[in-house]
Amino acid sequence: MEIKDYMKQFIDDYYEENEDLRSKKTIELIEHNDFSELSELDILSTGRNVEDMIQVLQEKVYPNRLIGEHPRNFAFIPAPIEEISKLGDLINLMHNPNACGWYPSSGTATIEHSLINWLCQQAGYTEDGTGIFVSGGSTANLTAAIAARDGLLTPEEIPFGVAYISNQAHHSINKALHVVGIPESRIRRIKTDALLKIDPIALEEQIKLDKEKGLKPFIIMATAGTTNAGVIDPLAEIADVAKRNQVWFHVDGAFGASLLLSKSYSHLLKGIEEADSITWDAHKWLFQTYSCAMLLVKHRSSLLNSFSEQPEYLEDAHQADRTDFWDLGIELSRPARGVKLWLTLQTLGTEKIGEQIDAGVKLAEFTQSVIEGNPLFEVITPAQAGIINFRYQKEGLDTETLNHINTKISEKMIATGFSQVITTKLNGMVVLRMCTISPNTTHQDIEETIERLSDFAKDN
Repeated sequence: MEIKDYMKQFIDDYYEENEDLRSKKTIELIEHNDFSELSELDILSTGRNVEDMIQVLQEKVYPNRLIGEHPRNFAFIPAPIEEISKLGDLINLMHNPNACGWYPSSGTATIEHSLINWLCQQAGYTEDGTGIFVSGGSTANLTAAIAARDGLLTPEEIPFGVAYISNQAHHSINKALHVVGIPESRIRRIKTDALLKIDPIALEEQIKLDKEKGLKPFIIMATAGTTNAGVIDPLAEIADVAKRNQVWFHVDGAFGASLLLSKSYSHLLKGIEEADSITWDAHKWLFQTYSCAMLLVKHRSSLLNSFSEQPEYLEDAHQADRTDFWDLGIELSRPARGVKLWLTLQTLGTEKIGEQIDAGVKLAEFTQSVIEGNPLFEVITPAQAGIINFRYQKEGLDTETLNHINTKISEKMIATGFSQVITTKLNGMVVLRMCTISPNTTHQDIEETIERLSDFAKDN
């Protein structure tokens, strides 16, 4: 067989194998024997048989994973993938363009620039807005931090720069700030209110204190859709604080920015249009394969200032749609990550995507209603942006004991493979967390999951 024959056979086998995901376990961990076999499989000078190696991949490698597309995978934010995204990824993979700029791949550059412009419009940016496709939220947050540092701090001021984040911020925010030269001692974790949102008053007070100390506040990094609880910070109020204090306002909307395409919930992002930059992951709530994320900026000059080696771009704004991507970000060689998202939006349309996003939010609200009807559990954070946190509670038990019991409930559920319900920690409490953004999840999936969690809780 030729390689193309193996490709065709793989696609047929894949769809046959995954015809009924609901009957599969949500996760499989590699067994010791397979681990040893794979670890000890030497690379031979003569090579090995292609068919044998494909069999190893299909039988011993890829079955051992968390199935992100499983309708009862409530553990992580990435949602099931639209089949059209897989096709777009495959087409792009086979052509394998180097999408670093116009000369090597002007066709994909046209698509990516066009799509970035459209995404900027959804965010409320003017024609001066632009952006770049990146690998994920971590790279997007880092790119924004670089642009903010270079735009607001001189090299001599970097040792005095201060950043402001929520105590619910994603850990990639910390990484980004460390990379741009901001140590823990100059990262301010602003307190949050009862709903885990940044307190704008506390934020402004901290900025004032730092200015009085001779420090240089330069960036506020808010969140639209926290990983823990789906919380959206008060973006409009934070934007006002940023303007008054002349600091960069970044929104990590890796998860929640997709609400911009929602018919019913886009209002939750009021104020995002005031941000200097926005992180947005399409492989989270726009149903794309890994990896596909975007950094959008209000002013294209902010990226060019940090990444362009050709300063004439700064003066030639009308040629923005012909800017090479290497002048807008960290990478030189890069895949055309935006093609699959472009194909998905072009074929499905925004109405269907918006309806699927709305369905994820409503499913979390349904989950809350089921939990509230179960006397063993209490809601800790209400349904927000498709995420809810709850906890087994029993009068007379202390926090440490309840933390242990809730951890055990999660472990027992995961061990069955029926559903993925993991824990997180909020205000010292271990809680059960469910992310319900899969369009394939049914009310029955939710009810059966809560029922099984309830059975495990009764065992304690």
